[in-house]
Amino acid sequence: MRSIIHFDELNSTSVYAHQHLEELNNFQVISCDVQPQGHGQFERKWFSSKENGGNIYISIILKPENITYLNELTRYVALIGAKTLKEYGLNPTFKYPNDILINGKKIAGFLAESEFLGTVCKGVIVGCGINLNLDENELKNIDIPATSIFNETKKQVNKQEFLDKFLSNFEDEYNDFLNNGIKGEVLC
Repeated sequence: MRSIIHFDELNSTSVYAHQHLEELNNFQVISCDVQPQGHGQFERKWFSSKENGGNIYISIILKPENITYLNELTRYVALIGAKTLKEYGLNPTFKYPNDILINGKKIAGFLAESEFLGTVCKGVIVGCGINLNLDENELKNIDIPATSIFNETKKQVNKQEFLDKFLSNFEDEYNDFLNNGIKGEVLC
């Protein structure tokens, strides 16, 4: 179902996705090892590093026909991120609307940006930044309290394995989300 276009370095997976949205397919993933101009909400800079095994810097291209629950997409992705982090023994909490915290420190951020032509949705770009293997020295480069799976567990995370789990979790529940929205979990 999905295909991944991977770059060693890309200024921003999101910018690339916006520039190529017309030619990209539903569930295509843009991935990179380093993105010097990655950003989150309000254009906040997202620190990136490929040291110690790397982290997740991706944009997922979605082209949904049903956009009834599009306004809940960022929260849906955050739930999927939290579900995946739980598989690594972590206890995530949420900072509304788009961040995941571990012990009060940011470990992941998500951003969904839609492109419309009139009332027709041309596509949605879901940016995902997840700190897998940042060590204490790298975390000092971030201007807010932040952490990583490695920092919390002292175990290096296989980036490809994490990405596969995250994308599988995303895909497994996506159609239900499109049809029913978020059910049962509160994200505040």
